[in-house]
Amino acid sequence: MFSIPKFYNFNVQLRDNIGWQAISDTVATRTHADCCYKWYTKLSSSMVKEGVWADVDDFRLLNELYMLDACCVEDVDWDNLLEYRSGEICQKRWRQMVNHIGEHGIKSFIQQVEVLAKRYCPELLETREAFDSKPLIS
Repeated sequence: MFSIPKFYNFNVQLRDNIGWQAISDTVATRTHADCCYKWYTKLSSSMVKEGVWADVDDFRLLNELYMLDACCVEDVDWDNLLEYRSGEICQKRWRQMVNHIGEHGIKSFIQQVEVLAKRYCPELLETREAFDSKPLIS
């Protein structure tokens, strides 16, 4: 028997600051409630479901990794990356994210960060490109 979780509200079109109606309009084959339900029951990270990670932490993690500009995963000080998350949890989520980027998973660490930054927060790349294009002052 299928039971509807308590967070599944047919009247709510915005949850966790995600516009489910806009997503539903794009998908066109599901209602906003269906999209929200599928995300939180099937597509969301197991770490989010367990409550040890928040969806917004993905953006924070990628922002820190992008700004860190590390050459390889070994250069990252995972224990001090996110103030409120342990290094072990940050590394675990990073591995999950990399496992879901397809053929990009075999690329270098820097390339993986860029691929994920494009998917999760393209404004990071715009900011970085603007910074990199500034002339050096000697």
